[in-house]
Amino acid sequence: MHSDTIKEFGTDALRFTISLGTAGQDLNLSTERLTANKAFTNKLWNAGKFVLQNLPSQTDVSAWEAVMDYKFDKEESVSRLPLPECWVVSKLHVLIDMVTTSYDKFFFGDVGRETYDFFGSDFADWYIEACKARLYQSRADSTSSVAQAVLLYVFENVLKLLHPFMPFVTEELWQALPERKEALIVSPWPQTSLPQLPNSIKNFENFQDLTRAIRNARAEYSVEPAKHISASIVATPPELMAKAPGQKKSFLSAIEILTILKREEYRQNMLQTDWPSGDANQSVHLVASEGLEAYLPLADMVDISAEVERLSKRLSKMQVEYDGLVARLSSPKFVEKAPEDVVHGVREKAAEAEEKINLTKNRLAFLKSSVLVSQ
Repeated sequence: MHSDTIKEFGTDALRFTISLGTAGQDLNLSTERLTANKAFTNKLWNAGKFVLQNLPSQTDVSAWEAVMDYKFDKEESVSRLPLPECWVVSKLHVLIDMVTTSYDKFFFGDVGRETYDFFGSDFADWYIEACKARLYQSRADSTSSVAQAVLLYVFENVLKLLHPFMPFVTEELWQALPERKEALIVSPWPQTSLPQLPNSIKNFENFQDLTRAIRNARAEYSVEPAKHISASIVATPPELMAKAPGQKKSFLSAIEILTILKREEYRQNMLQTDWPSGDANQSVHLVASEGLEAYLPLADMVDISAEVERLSKRLSKMQVEYDGLVARLSSPKFVEKAPEDVVHGVREKAAEAEEKINLTKNRLAFLKSSVLVSQ
Protein backbone atom coordinates (compact mmCIF):
# COMPACT_ATOMS: atom_id res chain seq x y z
CA MET A 1 0.00 0.00 0.00
CA HIS A 2 2.68 2.54 1.05
CA SER A 3 4.98 1.76 -1.88
CA ASP A 4 2.11 2.20 -4.36
CA THR A 5 1.03 5.42 -2.62
CA ILE A 6 4.55 6.79 -2.65
CA LYS A 7 4.94 5.92 -6.31
CA GLU A 8 1.73 7.75 -7.21
CA PHE A 9 1.83 10.75 -4.88
CA GLY A 10 5.43 11.00 -3.66
CA THR A 11 7.00 10.50 -0.24
CA ASP A 12 6.73 14.16 0.75
CA ALA A 13 3.01 14.33 -0.01
CA LEU A 14 2.39 11.12 1.96
CA ARG A 15 4.40 12.30 4.98
CA PHE A 16 2.68 15.68 4.94
CA THR A 17 -0.79 14.11 4.69
CA ILE A 18 -0.09 11.84 7.66
CA SER A 19 1.29 14.77 9.68
CA LEU A 20 -1.93 16.75 9.25
CA GLY A 21 -3.89 14.20 11.27
CA THR A 22 -5.05 15.12 14.76
CA ALA A 23 -3.04 13.47 17.52
CA GLY A 24 -4.86 10.52 19.11
CA GLN A 25 -7.36 10.11 16.26
CA ASP A 26 -7.41 7.74 13.32
CA LEU A 27 -6.53 9.35 9.99
CA ASN A 28 -8.62 8.86 6.88
CA LEU A 29 -5.83 8.54 4.30
CA SER A 30 -8.05 9.52 1.39
CA THR A 31 -7.02 9.95 -2.22
CA GLU A 32 -8.45 13.48 -2.12
CA ARG A 33 -6.09 14.50 0.70
CA LEU A 34 -3.09 12.91 -0.98
CA THR A 35 -3.94 14.61 -4.27
CA ALA A 36 -4.30 17.99 -2.56
CA ASN A 37 -0.95 17.62 -0.80
CA LYS A 38 0.76 16.47 -3.98
CA ALA A 39 -0.54 19.71 -5.51
CA PHE A 40 0.86 21.55 -2.49
CA THR A 41 4.27 19.97 -3.14
CA ASN A 42 4.07 21.11 -6.76
CA LYS A 43 3.11 24.60 -5.63
CA LEU A 44 6.16 24.68 -3.36
CA TRP A 45 8.36 23.60 -6.26
CA ASN A 46 6.90 26.22 -8.62
CA ALA A 47 7.33 28.94 -6.00
CA GLY A 48 10.97 27.88 -5.69
CA LYS A 49 11.39 28.23 -9.45
CA PHE A 50 9.84 31.71 -9.31
CA VAL A 51 12.17 32.80 -6.51
CA LEU A 52 15.26 31.46 -8.30
CA GLN A 53 14.29 33.03 -11.62
CA ASN A 54 13.84 36.45 -10.01
CA LEU A 55 17.02 36.60 -7.93
CA PRO A 56 20.00 38.55 -9.30
CA SER A 57 22.61 36.72 -11.34
CA GLN A 58 25.36 35.36 -9.09
CA THR A 59 27.88 37.25 -11.21
CA ASP A 60 26.13 40.57 -10.45
CA VAL A 61 28.02 41.40 -7.27
CA SER A 62 26.45 44.81 -6.67
CA ALA A 63 22.91 43.46 -7.05
CA TRP A 64 23.61 40.66 -4.59
CA GLU A 65 25.11 43.11 -2.13
CA ALA A 66 21.93 45.19 -2.34
CA VAL A 67 19.81 42.10 -1.61
CA MET A 68 21.99 40.92 1.28
CA ASP A 69 21.98 44.39 2.87
CA TYR A 70 18.37 43.91 3.91
CA LYS A 71 17.95 42.64 7.49
CA PHE A 72 14.69 41.64 9.12
CA ASP A 73 15.58 41.14 12.78
CA LYS A 74 14.94 44.71 13.95
CA GLU A 75 11.58 46.48 14.07
CA GLU A 76 13.08 49.63 12.58
CA SER A 77 14.28 47.81 9.46
CA VAL A 78 11.00 45.91 8.99
CA SER A 79 8.90 49.06 9.43
CA ARG A 80 10.79 50.76 6.58
CA LEU A 81 9.74 48.08 4.09
CA PRO A 82 6.96 48.76 1.53
CA LEU A 83 3.58 47.60 2.81
CA PRO A 84 3.41 44.21 0.97
CA GLU A 85 6.91 43.29 2.17
CA CYS A 86 6.28 44.53 5.70
CA TRP A 87 3.07 42.51 5.80
CA VAL A 88 4.51 39.19 4.59
CA VAL A 89 7.62 39.45 6.81
CA SER A 90 5.44 40.23 9.84
CA LYS A 91 3.15 37.30 9.01
CA LEU A 92 6.19 35.02 8.63
CA HIS A 93 7.46 36.03 12.07
CA VAL A 94 4.04 35.31 13.57
CA LEU A 95 4.11 31.90 11.85
CA ILE A 96 7.59 31.03 13.14
CA ASP A 97 6.51 31.68 16.73
CA MET A 98 3.31 29.63 16.34
CA VAL A 99 5.01 26.74 14.58
CA THR A 100 7.88 26.60 17.08
CA THR A 101 5.41 26.44 19.97
CA SER A 102 3.40 23.73 18.20
CA TYR A 103 6.53 21.67 17.51
CA ASP A 104 7.54 21.94 21.18
CA LYS A 105 4.11 20.60 22.17
CA PHE A 106 4.22 17.85 19.49
CA PHE A 107 1.14 19.37 17.82
CA PHE A 108 2.34 18.35 14.38
CA GLY A 109 -1.06 18.71 12.76
CA ASP A 110 -1.16 22.38 13.81
CA VAL A 111 2.33 22.91 12.39
CA GLY A 112 1.30 21.49 9.03
CA ARG A 113 -1.96 23.43 8.80
CA GLU A 114 -0.43 26.76 9.88
CA THR A 115 2.46 26.46 7.44
CA TYR A 116 0.18 25.24 4.64
CA ASP A 117 -2.12 28.23 5.07
CA PHE A 118 0.71 30.77 5.18
CA PHE A 119 2.60 29.41 2.21
CA GLY A 120 -0.40 28.58 0.02
CA SER A 121 -2.37 31.77 0.62
CA ASP A 122 -0.22 34.56 2.07
CA PHE A 123 3.03 33.87 0.26
CA ALA A 124 2.14 32.10 -3.00
CA ASP A 125 -1.29 33.59 -3.73
CA TRP A 126 -0.75 37.13 -2.43
CA TYR A 127 2.85 38.16 -1.92
CA ILE A 128 4.32 36.55 -5.05
CA GLU A 129 1.64 38.29 -7.10
CA ALA A 130 2.01 41.58 -5.23
CA CYS A 131 5.79 41.73 -5.75
CA LYS A 132 5.62 41.15 -9.52
CA ALA A 133 4.97 44.81 -10.30
CA ARG A 134 8.12 45.79 -8.40
CA LEU A 135 10.17 42.98 -9.94
CA TYR A 136 9.04 43.33 -13.53
CA GLN A 137 8.88 47.11 -13.72
CA SER A 138 12.10 47.81 -11.86
CA ARG A 139 14.63 45.27 -13.07
CA ALA A 140 16.97 48.00 -14.25
CA ASP A 141 17.28 49.77 -10.93
CA SER A 142 17.66 48.95 -7.25
CA THR A 143 13.98 49.14 -6.26
CA SER A 144 13.50 45.47 -7.12
CA SER A 145 16.12 44.42 -4.53
CA VAL A 146 13.68 44.74 -1.62
CA ALA A 147 11.28 42.29 -3.25
CA GLN A 148 14.16 39.92 -4.08
CA ALA A 149 15.43 40.07 -0.50
CA VAL A 150 12.00 39.36 0.96
CA LEU A 151 11.29 36.54 -1.50
CA LEU A 152 14.54 34.83 -0.53
CA TYR A 153 14.13 35.44 3.21
CA VAL A 154 10.53 34.20 3.43
CA PHE A 155 11.03 31.22 1.13
CA GLU A 156 14.12 29.88 2.89
CA ASN A 157 12.34 30.10 6.25
CA VAL A 158 9.29 28.28 4.86
CA LEU A 159 11.63 25.50 3.69
CA LYS A 160 13.03 25.22 7.22
CA LEU A 161 9.55 24.99 8.76
CA LEU A 162 8.42 22.33 6.26
CA HIS A 163 11.63 20.29 6.20
CA PRO A 164 10.66 17.82 9.00
CA PHE A 165 7.52 16.94 7.00
CA MET A 166 8.80 17.21 3.43
CA PRO A 167 12.54 16.50 3.60
CA PHE A 168 13.18 15.68 -0.06
CA VAL A 169 11.63 18.56 -1.96
CA THR A 170 12.68 21.14 0.66
CA GLU A 171 16.31 19.93 0.65
CA GLU A 172 16.50 20.02 -3.13
CA LEU A 173 15.05 23.53 -3.26
CA TRP A 174 17.38 24.66 -0.47
CA GLN A 175 20.44 23.36 -2.30
CA ALA A 176 19.35 25.25 -5.42
CA LEU A 177 19.34 28.59 -3.58
CA PRO A 178 22.53 30.66 -3.94
CA GLU A 179 25.23 30.59 -1.27
CA ARG A 180 24.03 27.42 0.47
CA LYS A 181 27.14 26.25 2.31
CA GLU A 182 25.39 23.61 4.41
CA ALA A 183 22.49 21.21 4.01
CA LEU A 184 19.04 22.24 5.14
CA ILE A 185 18.88 19.33 7.58
CA VAL A 186 21.74 20.83 9.65
CA SER A 187 20.86 24.51 9.19
CA PRO A 188 19.77 26.53 12.26
CA TRP A 189 16.08 26.70 13.15
CA PRO A 190 14.49 30.11 12.43
CA GLN A 191 14.90 32.69 15.15
CA THR A 192 11.77 33.40 17.22
CA SER A 193 10.39 36.65 18.68
CA LEU A 194 11.23 38.63 15.56
CA PRO A 195 9.45 41.93 14.71
CA GLN A 196 5.73 41.73 13.97
CA LEU A 197 3.88 44.89 12.96
CA PRO A 198 0.12 44.47 13.60
CA ASN A 199 -0.80 47.77 11.89
CA SER A 200 0.91 46.73 8.66
CA ILE A 201 -0.82 43.35 8.79
CA LYS A 202 -4.19 45.07 9.25
CA ASN A 203 -3.56 47.61 6.48
CA PHE A 204 -2.67 44.93 3.96
CA GLU A 205 -5.68 42.87 5.01
CA ASN A 206 -7.81 45.93 4.20
CA PHE A 207 -6.32 45.94 0.71
CA GLN A 208 -7.08 42.24 0.41
CA ASP A 209 -10.70 42.93 1.36
CA LEU A 210 -10.86 45.67 -1.28
CA THR A 211 -9.42 43.36 -3.93
CA ARG A 212 -11.98 40.67 -3.11
CA ALA A 213 -14.78 43.25 -3.20
CA ILE A 214 -13.69 44.40 -6.67
CA ARG A 215 -13.54 40.82 -7.92
CA ASN A 216 -16.97 40.11 -6.47
CA ALA A 217 -18.36 43.20 -8.21
CA ARG A 218 -16.87 42.06 -11.51
CA ALA A 219 -18.46 38.64 -11.04
CA GLU A 220 -21.81 40.15 -10.03
CA TYR A 221 -21.91 42.24 -13.20
CA SER A 222 -20.60 39.33 -15.32
CA VAL A 223 -17.56 41.29 -16.51
CA GLU A 224 -15.43 39.17 -18.82
CA PRO A 225 -12.10 38.22 -17.20
CA ALA A 226 -10.06 39.83 -19.99
CA LYS A 227 -12.00 43.11 -20.03
CA HIS A 228 -10.19 46.19 -18.75
CA ILE A 229 -12.02 48.42 -16.27
CA SER A 230 -11.06 51.54 -14.39
CA ALA A 231 -10.74 51.39 -10.62
CA SER A 232 -10.60 54.58 -8.57
CA ILE A 233 -9.09 53.83 -5.16
CA VAL A 234 -9.49 56.38 -2.38
CA ALA A 235 -7.47 56.15 0.84
CA THR A 236 -7.55 58.58 3.75
CA PRO A 237 -5.50 57.22 6.70
CA PRO A 238 -1.92 58.54 6.61
CA GLU A 239 -0.49 55.05 7.08
CA LEU A 240 -2.04 54.00 3.77
CA MET A 241 -0.94 56.86 1.57
CA ALA A 242 1.38 59.79 1.02
CA LYS A 243 -0.92 62.70 1.76
CA ALA A 244 -0.50 65.94 -0.14
CA PRO A 245 -0.67 69.06 2.08
CA GLY A 246 -4.21 70.25 2.49
CA GLN A 247 -5.72 67.27 0.70
CA LYS A 248 -8.57 65.55 2.51
CA LYS A 249 -8.63 62.49 0.28
CA SER A 250 -5.99 61.17 -2.07
CA PHE A 251 -5.55 58.29 -4.46
CA LEU A 252 -2.86 55.73 -3.91
CA SER A 253 -0.18 55.80 -6.58
CA ALA A 254 -0.53 53.39 -9.48
CA ILE A 255 2.44 51.30 -8.33
CA GLU A 256 0.92 50.82 -4.87
CA ILE A 257 -2.35 49.72 -6.44
CA LEU A 258 -0.54 47.28 -8.70
CA THR A 259 1.07 45.62 -5.72
CA ILE A 260 -2.38 44.82 -4.40
CA LEU A 261 -4.65 44.42 -7.42
CA LYS A 262 -3.07 41.43 -9.10
CA ARG A 263 -5.10 41.32 -12.27
CA GLU A 264 -3.52 42.61 -15.48
CA GLU A 265 -6.67 44.39 -16.67
CA TYR A 266 -6.29 47.14 -14.06
CA ARG A 267 -2.79 48.15 -15.10
CA GLN A 268 -3.61 50.42 -18.02
CA ASN A 269 -6.68 52.16 -16.58
CA MET A 270 -5.80 53.13 -13.02
CA LEU A 271 -7.08 56.60 -12.16
CA GLN A 272 -4.81 58.93 -10.19
CA THR A 273 -6.95 62.00 -9.67
CA ASP A 274 -8.16 63.14 -6.26
CA TRP A 275 -11.74 61.95 -6.83
CA PRO A 276 -13.61 59.73 -9.32
CA SER A 277 -14.19 61.47 -12.64
CA GLY A 278 -17.85 61.97 -13.50
CA ASP A 279 -20.75 61.45 -11.13
CA ALA A 280 -20.18 58.93 -8.34
CA ASN A 281 -23.80 57.82 -8.83
CA GLN A 282 -22.70 56.19 -12.06
CA SER A 283 -20.14 54.04 -10.22
CA VAL A 284 -20.30 50.98 -8.01
CA HIS A 285 -19.06 52.14 -4.62
CA LEU A 286 -17.13 49.60 -2.55
CA VAL A 287 -15.88 50.11 1.02
CA ALA A 288 -13.16 47.81 2.35
CA SER A 289 -12.62 49.64 5.62
CA GLU A 290 -12.97 53.13 7.06
CA GLY A 291 -11.03 55.36 4.71
CA LEU A 292 -10.37 52.77 1.99
CA GLU A 293 -12.87 52.81 -0.87
CA ALA A 294 -13.16 51.99 -4.56
CA TYR A 295 -15.33 53.39 -7.35
CA LEU A 296 -15.92 51.20 -10.41
CA PRO A 297 -17.63 53.03 -13.32
CA LEU A 298 -20.74 51.14 -14.38
CA ALA A 299 -20.13 52.05 -18.00
CA ASP A 300 -16.86 50.08 -17.88
CA MET A 301 -18.52 46.95 -16.58
CA VAL A 302 -21.91 46.65 -18.19
CA ASP A 303 -24.18 47.97 -20.96
CA ILE A 304 -26.66 49.57 -18.58
CA SER A 305 -29.59 49.70 -21.01
CA ALA A 306 -29.11 46.05 -21.98
CA GLU A 307 -28.80 45.06 -18.33
CA VAL A 308 -32.01 46.90 -17.45
CA GLU A 309 -33.82 45.04 -20.23
CA ARG A 310 -32.40 41.68 -19.13
CA LEU A 311 -33.29 42.22 -15.47
CA SER A 312 -36.79 43.44 -16.35
CA LYS A 313 -37.49 40.20 -18.22
CA ARG A 314 -36.00 38.19 -15.37
CA LEU A 315 -38.13 40.09 -12.84
CA SER A 316 -41.31 39.34 -14.82
CA LYS A 317 -40.49 35.63 -14.85
CA MET A 318 -39.67 35.62 -11.14
CA GLN A 319 -42.93 37.44 -10.36
CA VAL A 320 -44.96 34.79 -12.25
CA GLU A 321 -43.26 32.00 -10.30
CA TYR A 322 -43.77 33.84 -7.01
CA ASP A 323 -47.46 34.50 -7.74
CA GLY A 324 -47.90 30.78 -8.41
CA LEU A 325 -46.39 29.88 -5.03
CA VAL A 326 -48.55 32.46 -3.24
CA ALA A 327 -51.66 31.10 -4.98
CA ARG A 328 -50.87 27.58 -3.74
CA LEU A 329 -50.41 28.84 -0.20
CA SER A 330 -53.67 30.81 -0.43
CA SER A 331 -55.62 27.66 -1.31
CA PRO A 332 -57.25 26.09 1.80
CA LYS A 333 -57.29 22.71 0.05
CA PHE A 334 -53.51 22.73 -0.42
CA VAL A 335 -52.67 23.98 3.08
CA GLU A 336 -55.08 21.53 4.80
CA LYS A 337 -54.50 18.40 2.70
CA ALA A 338 -50.86 18.56 1.61
CA PRO A 339 -48.20 17.02 3.92
CA GLU A 340 -46.78 19.49 6.39
CA ASP A 341 -43.24 19.23 5.02
CA VAL A 342 -44.51 19.99 1.48
CA VAL A 343 -46.36 23.10 2.69
CA HIS A 344 -43.27 24.17 4.62
CA GLY A 345 -41.14 23.72 1.51
CA VAL A 346 -43.47 25.88 -0.59
CA ARG A 347 -43.40 28.60 2.09
CA GLU A 348 -39.59 28.56 2.04
CA LYS A 349 -39.53 28.80 -1.77
CA ALA A 350 -41.98 31.71 -1.65
CA ALA A 351 -39.87 33.56 0.93
CA GLU A 352 -36.73 32.97 -1.12
CA ALA A 353 -38.46 34.10 -4.31
CA GLU A 354 -39.71 37.25 -2.61
CA GLU A 355 -36.18 38.07 -1.41
CA LYS A 356 -34.77 37.62 -4.93
CA ILE A 357 -37.52 39.82 -6.37
CA ASN A 358 -36.71 42.61 -3.90
CA LEU A 359 -32.99 42.39 -4.67
CA THR A 360 -33.67 42.50 -8.40
CA LYS A 361 -36.00 45.49 -7.99
CA ASN A 362 -33.36 47.36 -6.01
CA ARG A 363 -30.71 46.64 -8.63
CA LEU A 364 -33.07 47.70 -11.42
CA ALA A 365 -33.85 50.95 -9.62
CA PHE A 366 -30.12 51.60 -9.20
CA LEU A 367 -29.38 50.93 -12.88
CA LYS A 368 -32.35 53.00 -14.10
CA SER A 369 -31.21 55.94 -11.96
CA SER A 370 -27.74 55.57 -13.51
CA VAL A 371 -29.26 55.77 -17.01
CA LEU A 372 -31.19 58.94 -16.05
CA VAL A 373 -28.08 60.54 -14.55
CA SER A 374 -26.02 59.77 -17.66
CA GLN A 375 -28.70 61.33 -19.87
